[in-house]
Amino acid sequence: MSDYDMHMMPEEVHVTSELDVHSQGVSLSEFESFALANNPTLIQATAQVRAAKGAAYQAGLYLNPVVGYEGEYDSIGGGRDETWNGGFISQEFVTGGKLRLSRAKWCQRVQIAQTNLHAQQSRVLNDVRAQFYRTLAAQRLVETHRELLGNGEDNLQTYGEMLNVGQTNQSGLLRAQVDLQRDRLNLKQAEYEFSHAWRTLSSFAGIPEQVPQVVHGSLEPSEEPLDWDSSLANLLSSSPELQASWQKIQHDKISIKREQAEPIPNIIAGITSIRSPVADTTQTTFTLGIPLPIFDRNQGTIRQARADLMQAHAEARRLELELRNRLATQFRMYQTSWERVHDDRTKIWFQYSSKPCLSEPLCQ
Repeated sequence: MSDYDMHMMPEEVHVTSELDVHSQGVSLSEFESFALANNPTLIQATAQVRAAKGAAYQAGLYLNPVVGYEGEYDSIGGGRDETWNGGFISQEFVTGGKLRLSRAKWCQRVQIAQTNLHAQQSRVLNDVRAQFYRTLAAQRLVETHRELLGNGEDNLQTYGEMLNVGQTNQSGLLRAQVDLQRDRLNLKQAEYEFSHAWRTLSSFAGIPEQVPQVVHGSLEPSEEPLDWDSSLANLLSSSPELQASWQKIQHDKISIKREQAEPIPNIIAGITSIRSPVADTTQTTFTLGIPLPIFDRNQGTIRQARADLMQAHAEARRLELELRNRLATQFRMYQTSWERVHDDRTKIWFQYSSKPCLSEPLCQ
């Protein structure tokens, strides 16, 4: 056995990975579809929309009539007892457009719930997209470390052959062994990072039981760098959070109208009919009444609704300022990352494309 073989035997390690390289792989669009179909927060938001629609339908339904039995017993004397039997029906007629305003208020809540659903979809898709590219970067890092490990193995074999023919010393071979062991550890760490990234991505997509697979995508930016003015304008015009705040303002405006209509009296109408079998007569009574808004004119609730509207206006303004601050922080990080990528790309291009050839064999 040669000296080279003796040095190689203790260092032989087989690196394994959880990655299913035989699968066809998964793209970003597939993960987005998985998330939209399986993420539990979207199921909750959809249920809230359905609940608001049910409440809106219920708020516009007319009041049910009241029916009942009415009887009367008279003891006239001399063995003459008389029993009156009959029934009644009453109906409360809602006035002032209160049912229409109640349904309009709940329909506005439906719009708010739908906007919140859209906002949650955007959050889920944003989390999936960000984690997808983290997973893709971790996968590329695994591939890079595997290539480095292959280079390290070739390098160790070269040093072993050089040691056998006396072209290097023992220290050179030991350095190559240390470098190879470091490459193995780096590959292991990269594989662990990929496994963690995959588990997080599959959880965001709602498929935590999915085995790790190859992810397909590109890490190269496909767009021109964003500018602050257009980014801010797009955020303020399309932010679901801001849209929901303005819908809340409209909801509170309708609430004020609804509470102002509350003191308008409803009409309560009733008919009672009683028949006497002894006298063979039927007595019919018609009643009509309204509550008088003398003491309770819904003053307190109207004031509360106006205060809610004032608070909703302030909340919309606060949210707009908060979105500006959030965008400022994220935009700074985006600019820094963009410049770093552009600078690294320029350095790589300069290093490998503009480096002059020092000798013909190296250029070949």
